[in-house]
Amino acid sequence: MYNVTLRTAPISEKIPPIQQGKKIPIKCYACRIYARIVYIVHVKPEDTIDFHVRFAWAGIARQYGQLAAARGSTMAMGQALLNIGREGTPSTQLGPRMGMEKTSLSRLLNNLEEQGMIERRADDKDRRVVRIHLTSDGKKERDRARNAVRKFNQWISERLGSERTARLLEDLQQLNVEIVRYPTRNDFPETADAQPDSNAA
Repeated sequence: MYNVTLRTAPISEKIPPIQQGKKIPIKCYACRIYARIVYIVHVKPEDTIDFHVRFAWAGIARQYGQLAAARGSTMAMGQALLNIGREGTPSTQLGPRMGMEKTSLSRLLNNLEEQGMIERRADDKDRRVVRIHLTSDGKKERDRARNAVRKFNQWISERLGSERTARLLEDLQQLNVEIVRYPTRNDFPETADAQPDSNAA
């Protein structure tokens, strides 16, 4: 756990007012790095790449969530259906594809199974492997989710233009490549005060 000395006013309405110099624990690794950028280096949130990526994804998730809610479903359910292949997909592969922890994925799959969207079958070649298959109802719901994704992406593409859309996709793909190459957390000091702040008052 890191203790970050905050030197500026809160950046989000979700963060309660704090006194200058007060230390608060920050458990999330990404949040620790973000706190160092915003509070120590004095960079505005809107000047960082992660702010806009996160803000954009929040907006996309909100749109998909509203569409799913109208059908009594959730965005996560639609995401799971879209990630299940024609020959079935091992449950162990769904978590990494969707960025979900094992417990959350298990609960999601149970809900889908209760609604008759999926069924679990043992793999024909390796009976130890459980594959997730779509039922006929699951395929219909998968197609609805796929159409919603296509419609949204087409709408965005029309407003950005084909060239900007292609460049955006290329840049995002490269961003994912570079993120994997980022130095490990051991390369960072244990506390925010480990290095002097040249911008400090």
